[in-house]
Amino acid sequence: MTYIELINGFENWLETHHLPIASQLLWYKLIALFNRCGWEEWIAVDNQRLMSVMQIKREATFIEIRNKLLEAGLFDYEKGKKGSPNKYKINTYNFESTNRSKNSSTNSSKNRSRNRRHK
Repeated sequence: MTYIELINGFENWLETHHLPIASQLLWYKLIALFNRCGWEEWIAVDNQRLMSVMQIKREATFIEIRNKLLEAGLFDYEKGKKGSPNKYKINTYNFESTNRSKNSSTNSSKNRSRNRRHK
């Protein structure tokens, strides 16, 4: 899945799922980090760094925001140990089915439109 397919898949997924805006921002920030890290399967990043880029002061608030992403199944997460940051892995299975059905309905719509013009 390409970067743009991932973003489009997320946006399509949001059309039928609720996710608070702060959690959406965190999704985009994590995806940007994955991109910077060369799309490693897992990335390690500490809460303070993510809180800084999101301008969040309370760690409890950040954890609540992150937990919404995890509850939605958008990332796998491994809690870091003392001195070792948390790890994240992207889950794309939600987007793959969304993209397929979106592409399928778009293609069907285009075909119906073409058929009407050629009659």
